[in-house]
Amino acid sequence: MNALPLTRQHFLMIVLVFLNLLVLSGCGESEGIKVSEPLPDRPATGQAGDGTLQDVVNYIRIEAGLPAMAAVLVHNGQIIEMAVSGFRSISSTTAVSVEDKWHLGSLTKSMTSTLAAMLVKQGIINWDTTIADVYPELSGIMNSHYENVRLEQLLSHTSGMRANTPTLNSYHNSSLDIEGQRQKMIEEALVLSPEVNKGEYLYSNLGYMVAGAMMERLTGTSWELLLEQNLFNTLAMTSSGFGVPDAQGNLTQPVGHLAQGVGWIAKNDDNPAVLGPAGTVHSTLEDMGKYIAAHLSGLRGNDVVGLLTGAEFTKLHTAAKNPGYALGWVVTDGALWHNGSNTMWLASINIDPAKNIALFIVTNAADLQKEKNSISVKAVDKLTSELVKRADFAFSN
Repeated sequence: MNALPLTRQHFLMIVLVFLNLLVLSGCGESEGIKVSEPLPDRPATGQAGDGTLQDVVNYIRIEAGLPAMAAVLVHNGQIIEMAVSGFRSISSTTAVSVEDKWHLGSLTKSMTSTLAAMLVKQGIINWDTTIADVYPELSGIMNSHYENVRLEQLLSHTSGMRANTPTLNSYHNSSLDIEGQRQKMIEEALVLSPEVNKGEYLYSNLGYMVAGAMMERLTGTSWELLLEQNLFNTLAMTSSGFGVPDAQGNLTQPVGHLAQGVGWIAKNDDNPAVLGPAGTVHSTLEDMGKYIAAHLSGLRGNDVVGLLTGAEFTKLHTAAKNPGYALGWVVTDGALWHNGSNTMWLASINIDPAKNIALFIVTNAADLQKEKNSISVKAVDKLTSELVKRADFAFSN
């Protein structure tokens, strides 16, 4: 098989991931800017490590008309190749670099779940810890449905919580610090009625926000600092952070893009920080290579020193019975997959233990409202297929 599986279930997951994050305001401009670079000759697929990945990424990006695109391929725990193509903004000639940072969107969810597993290992929280265990003062105030909702249910999207809190956009202008914002979010979220019954699958950013807040309450430390101290430091992910990569707004990093007409407009925005555990991390290709290498090793039953044992990884990678969703991962035929977007970026991870490979692909543009006709989704899928073929040619013997 030359490509990691992209089943109908996978496409539905794409739609759920993206449409649940359509919380940012649109733009009023009538027409975006089109990519005008001439399409080069189509390169041969090549094989992993042969030095031609940049040609492949460049061709697929220009063919799709995307501002920028990047990819990294890991085999047997090692980064074999990584490449970038394009520009930090559609309205600039500043090229992206292999050291640039990329927004991960809902790929953050697997990091939040990995953090939870590390805190379980440390005895700070348990998979069976309930919301009422952490917020006893809200018993009798919160909707009774949530009192016995467990951490594991929040992270597997089986808590019954709705996709998002209706007040999310109000946090853009909050004067509270991040812990105060998450406490306010908890108080607002837990009085809402559930969307489905406990045990039923419903993709929920809100569930991850609540899970992150629970970790904050039990440690007295923000989710952001917990992720840095535990996951980032352990894996030496020294260039990962939170929010838009181009925090200063001076194109020292790529910016996201929204589809507008037949082109793109740069939009250097993100969801509010309170959503963090569900989707605000940014990272470099090298850092993501380290991250997916760790999960590939764990998926193959190995311990990762300082992080988790093989058995602890198995807990993260085992899907709930109904949806095929584990703790931050979609599971298909033993392989892991997830994608993410804040509606202006599109990122994807595929991890296949049988092939002993892991892929991270990202573009700084998204046209998710087009669903099956999304050119950003199609481009990521096409590059995924090419990377798998390159790996097959290099490692199948």
